[in-house]
Amino acid sequence: MLAISGLLRFPPDAHDEMVGVLVELAERTRQDAGCIDYWWAADLTEPGVFRFFEAWESEAMFAAHRDAPYEHHFNDTYLTRIVGADARQFTVTDVRSLTE
Repeated sequence: MLAISGLLRFPPDAHDEMVGVLVELAERTRQDAGCIDYWWAADLTEPGVFRFFEAWESEAMFAAHRDAPYEHHFNDTYLTRIVGADARQFTVTDVRSLTE
């Protein structure tokens, strides 16, 4: 399994617009084959900063997601507006519940 976490930083005045965009992106992405988890969260202290987490069954399924037309549209339309970013990829070998 592959997991990715990070953040995108947009201008603070884009915050409200990006909330709507990221809600739609998350809803669409969660339908992709191999998507285990995918979410965005607005940073509690910095308007315009959005943190994300995604987990995929395999590198190939993540690559297919990255090549989807809606993902290209997001990248072309919104990534050009970011003013900062950070992301890290993890290879996960075991997953277990901590609450069961």
